[in-house]
Amino acid sequence: MTTGLQALARCVREELAYLAYPDKPWVEPLARPDAPGALDCAIVGGGQFGLAVAAGLKRECVHAVRVFDRNPRGREGPWMTFARMEMLRTPKHLTGPDLGVASLTFRAWYEAQHGADGWDRLFRIARPDWQAYLGWYRDVLGLDVRNDTAVIDIEPLPPDLFRLMVQGPGGTEAVLARTVVLASGAEGSGARIVPAFIRDVLPRALYAHTNDDIDFTGFAGKRVGILGAGASAFDNAIAALTHGAASATLCFRRPELPLANPRRWMEFSGFLAHYPELADADRWAYMHRLYDIGQPPPEPTFRRAVGLPGFSMRPSTPWLAVAATPESTVRVTTPDGPLEFDFVIAGTGIAVDLALRPELARVAPHVAYWEDRYTPPAALADARLARFPYMDRYSAFTEKLAGRAPWVSRVFAIFRGATLSMGPSAASNSNLKYTAPRIVSGVTRQLFLDAAPAYHRRFMAEAHHELAPDAVGAAVARRAANG
Repeated sequence: MTTGLQALARCVREELAYLAYPDKPWVEPLARPDAPGALDCAIVGGGQFGLAVAAGLKRECVHAVRVFDRNPRGREGPWMTFARMEMLRTPKHLTGPDLGVASLTFRAWYEAQHGADGWDRLFRIARPDWQAYLGWYRDVLGLDVRNDTAVIDIEPLPPDLFRLMVQGPGGTEAVLARTVVLASGAEGSGARIVPAFIRDVLPRALYAHTNDDIDFTGFAGKRVGILGAGASAFDNAIAALTHGAASATLCFRRPELPLANPRRWMEFSGFLAHYPELADADRWAYMHRLYDIGQPPPEPTFRRAVGLPGFSMRPSTPWLAVAATPESTVRVTTPDGPLEFDFVIAGTGIAVDLALRPELARVAPHVAYWEDRYTPPAALADARLARFPYMDRYSAFTEKLAGRAPWVSRVFAIFRGATLSMGPSAASNSNLKYTAPRIVSGVTRQLFLDAAPAYHRRFMAEAHHELAPDAVGAAVARRAANG
């Protein structure tokens, strides 16, 4: 650790000490004989949201918290895996993981190494820097994170406990937890979408999804076809061309590339903080509009792509069918005739469908979806949105049938499926500042309510002396003696 970061770590500890109110243990152990050593909270996912929630709970004196991440250290979240942009799409001034502590901000971390002038020169945050910052954040706060450890099953033990089966370097073991937070990223509420006409036809060596771990070093001289026009499609085109691909062609159904990005409009405090309080009809209308108009790549990404030799776009070019040729190329059928590529990439997004998550097999059937709570006007009907889980104001699941599975409110989630309930930007770092504290409040609320009868009994039974009775008696006696 550099001298600047060492000084910053001391500053973090000092500021947290200044803010440590109230600083006393309060969580009552669970009064169940089958719950020895149960965690207060198990967090699935060690990316930015998982770390921020763990840090927030620690500040609220909830200490039996553990984070599980299936990836090796340094590869949590998307930043060093399938995210291929040079820099984050959000502005460099964003805050969130810091939870209001200035010395924990990315800016403080960056200036500790590069100075204020370095910060002024920075345009946006580079992906590796963001990942390095999150690693420092984890270490300086002493968070309990278990890497290379996947949560493969979550079994409810009603009314107030879960058994998680976790698979790690030492094998598979059971972990008990009173609450669970699913901070499991873009795919945590579903799976990658690869159209069946690609998935069921082509050999795996000829196609990938934009979220796959693609080895671009073998792309020299290849013609790459990309289905889709989102930011990740552009990122993959850039990656292919910078690794020597002869061409990268984006094909998409829309007649033209979307120009507007209303998510930037949404980035003001009122919207980010209070979207979950909107009526169901309003929240549905916002998300329907976003799905309808699409989203372009950031301007720097677009400019870089179009400036690379070999890059091209083909609007109004849906793929109708694909086939592998005897030469191990891919022939794509389009309304305008065939195209031929050496490799194709599906930039076709992520499906929201809890049924696709094996670890949620025991949970998903009891969860309410938007289709269970709201029927939109016919003009706004959308089968995709209908299958988003219907979350409460703390980003917890709600039960499909009242009274059948009240334990679902102990499972909190911040993944793509939460965005209809919590906000279109809820699962991105632009809203971490507002969503993470909601989840922290939801967890602490549940833990407090669990023990509310015990707290009340103790309050009524204890004397709560501010002054020692003997000292008061002695003072009265002295006063009497002195007349």
